[in-house]
Amino acid sequence: MACDWALLVVLIVAVLPYCTCKLYPIRPRLPEDEMDMMLANDRISLNDCHTRNWKDGFEGLVAPAYGNPALLREFAHIAAIGWTGADGKVNWGCGGSLIWENFILTAAHCAANDEDVPPDVARMGDLNIYSDDDDEFPQQLRIVKVIRHQQHRFSAKYYDVALMQLEKNITVHETVAPACLWLDDEVRFPKLYAAGWGRTGFGEDKTNILLKVDLTPMNNTQCSKFYTSSERGLRNGLHAHHLCAGDEKMDTCPGDSGGPLHVKLLHNAKMTPFLVGVTSFGKPCGQANPGVYARVSSFVEWIIETLQKEGELATVHKFQPWTCALRYVHVREYEDDVVVSRSNNFETYDSDKAHLVGGDSLQRVDIFWENSIVPSRRNCSGVLIERDAIATLADCASHMGATGPYYNNIAILKLPFPVSIIPACVWYNDIIPDPQFEVIGKGRADLVGYNRDERVTTLNPTIIGISPRATLHSNNECLLAEQYRTLLKNGLQHEHICFQNKPFLVPATCDQHLGGPIEREMWRYSKYFNYAYGMNLFGRDCGFGEPAVAVRFNAHRPWIESVLLPEIANNRKSSTAGSKDEVIFIDPDLRLNDRCSYSGGVQGVCVAHDRCPSIRQRMSNGDSIIICSGGSVVCCPRTDVTSNPSEIEREFNECGQRYAQLRKQRQQQWEGFQPLRLRLPHFAEVGWEEGSEIRFQCIAYLISTRAVVTSASCLVSKEFEPTVVRLGNIRSGPQTTNIAIIPISTVEIHPEFNQSTFENNIALLKLTLPVQPTVYMFPGCLWQNKTHSPVESAIFRGGNGFDPIHPMYVRDCNVRFARTFSDPRITCMVPGVYGTGEHCYPTGSPIIFRQNEDTNLFTEYLVNIYSHGRCNSTSLRIVHRIAMYIDWFKEVLK
Repeated sequence: MACDWALLVVLIVAVLPYCTCKLYPIRPRLPEDEMDMMLANDRISLNDCHTRNWKDGFEGLVAPAYGNPALLREFAHIAAIGWTGADGKVNWGCGGSLIWENFILTAAHCAANDEDVPPDVARMGDLNIYSDDDDEFPQQLRIVKVIRHQQHRFSAKYYDVALMQLEKNITVHETVAPACLWLDDEVRFPKLYAAGWGRTGFGEDKTNILLKVDLTPMNNTQCSKFYTSSERGLRNGLHAHHLCAGDEKMDTCPGDSGGPLHVKLLHNAKMTPFLVGVTSFGKPCGQANPGVYARVSSFVEWIIETLQKEGELATVHKFQPWTCALRYVHVREYEDDVVVSRSNNFETYDSDKAHLVGGDSLQRVDIFWENSIVPSRRNCSGVLIERDAIATLADCASHMGATGPYYNNIAILKLPFPVSIIPACVWYNDIIPDPQFEVIGKGRADLVGYNRDERVTTLNPTIIGISPRATLHSNNECLLAEQYRTLLKNGLQHEHICFQNKPFLVPATCDQHLGGPIEREMWRYSKYFNYAYGMNLFGRDCGFGEPAVAVRFNAHRPWIESVLLPEIANNRKSSTAGSKDEVIFIDPDLRLNDRCSYSGGVQGVCVAHDRCPSIRQRMSNGDSIIICSGGSVVCCPRTDVTSNPSEIEREFNECGQRYAQLRKQRQQQWEGFQPLRLRLPHFAEVGWEEGSEIRFQCIAYLISTRAVVTSASCLVSKEFEPTVVRLGNIRSGPQTTNIAIIPISTVEIHPEFNQSTFENNIALLKLTLPVQPTVYMFPGCLWQNKTHSPVESAIFRGGNGFDPIHPMYVRDCNVRFARTFSDPRITCMVPGVYGTGEHCYPTGSPIIFRQNEDTNLFTEYLVNIYSHGRCNSTSLRIVHRIAMYIDWFKEVLK
């Protein structure tokens, strides 16, 4: 089949407000999350979403709870039907179900007792019909008319349904309310529920308390083994309007006749009873024989016509599942998961535990074809997994894609340009860290919202996005419907994810978006991100009631990588398995001179990176590299360690240890006064003498006791060279203590600085006198890792303030700029600020990373020097990578 790619149109859904009723983000236990978050210079893996999109992570969530009295909502539709004797006592001989506010549906054989006397009374809202102990809410009304189905005969067991009219409408209440009717002939529910006051077993007495039992539906072919045409009253055997259900131990008994066989369906965090059958007949009860019920769907037309003949405003519309469910939603019982506790007739609820939640996925896309292509197709979705790539089902990759087969059903759609919407993170692990996640579907708006016992007066059939929660099932325990099993000749495989929710839904509540994500938010480094485990493959009702299945992304990771990162995939194929996949570990517990080791028994020691020339060879080979705490100290095989570093090399490499005591003293001295993040012992200002005054106009950073670094462009923009550097206090205000003003001996502009393009926009200012380190002024450390940059960096904006700023892959920079970034010394970063205001930074502003060592104790690293960029919140900024200039620093300061 030819693929009509050129005709494919992709529409990304509008971003909806975040709903706090979603599942609370989980925190997966991943080894890499124990280390500082780093981003490589360019992309080396698909599994980088939380670092690549760090700026766009979310923060902050809350959850409410409240309570109401726990009333007898479960049995609100059930009626006891009785005959009043001469002594005034009532013989409760049948059951029934309210289906209209003044009509009960029951069995036709309950229309008269053995003496051919019709029943005259019905009682609702009472569990114990023979006691006054629970008589707070009962409603007992006279039966004024009994209407049997016209084809019913007392001598036969066909058409066994009747309607009983009450003297007036019941008062709708939590304990008394009509049930809805199941309109579909298909009964897909594995369990149905019957209830009544009948006998508890063959030869036993009636029960005083309303009892319920769960029963398993049985098809009529199987049921005919128990009920043949030789059965009295079954001359023609079982009819299509019969429905069988039974249990190994329990079934309905005499006295339950006319009572409900029902299922409870979920909507609005409430459970509404739907009548599936009316108790009709059976063999001796309690003997593991199935009971036979009148199938309600077969009699819906008769019920509506009968109500209309009796003057009721009954219509097909009013019996539609959604219409009926919403008519009485305010009195229905809550779904079990919402009920937090029950005590003293009081229930406490937590709305965050509701299964149904409105809202689409931020990363789901609708897939359409041009209007000229017929027939139109509107049932495909996808997941934005990269800013320029969508994962979807292979069935959705062409207009005539068919449903199934259900193996390797995945495709990638490449977009012509990157979009601004944040992509979903893909969970590239086989183990799903929490059994609950969200399924993306669509359904009626009025069936989704959480209902706090509020009456619905207006229906809203608008179809909206829904993200209900589902529960993971093992593939071995996934009991699929027959229609799906036939398309899975080899059964479920590793590439499949099975999920299910216990309750069934009211029809039209939720339909899965085929190709839409199944997802869960996860905390990664203090923010949470939306992770997609896979995408919907097949299933009904979003996995409610019966299992649904998704495609597991990680099972197709090598193929996805071959499409999205072909160069990485090719390198992986060409390398020796397990040996050429470059991995860089950062071990915060290792310090300078500590012992370390690599796999294979290679013993090493933590040294400055320039004392280990073999590190570059290991990197080019793709071997693992261990970085010891800071970016400049690496684990070097002992046989490769060189000696005799210069004084400036030792100062750079030993920075973390050399000034550790000053950092601790600073913490103790300033405790309780100024926040540590606002103390700037490494920052400097560059000044020009103008007569008797000094004007400080450039920001600099102390990298050695003998030098500060700044931008070349800030220096050359002035008519004269600067003369002094001020250290110890660059905060605004009149404070003048603990300040040092040191003359500059030499201004060193980088020899390759280009004043037009701002390439190599960096300069060193050598001081005439070395700085005497104190808690107020001492050198910061240099980030010496040339392959990775810390994600949680910050840029100095002047005064006391810092803004977050994050690294980007070179390939992402190249997409945004017409001129490619070919010089590894230059890169771009994205500000972590939001809004429409200006966010301007002085050229030469330090970009730093503070590596935490303890509470309020950190080592500060200079990572980049800011060069230039526009002032809005979205424009990328051009910076210079300090690690690439360290050799030049050493040359100038040797």
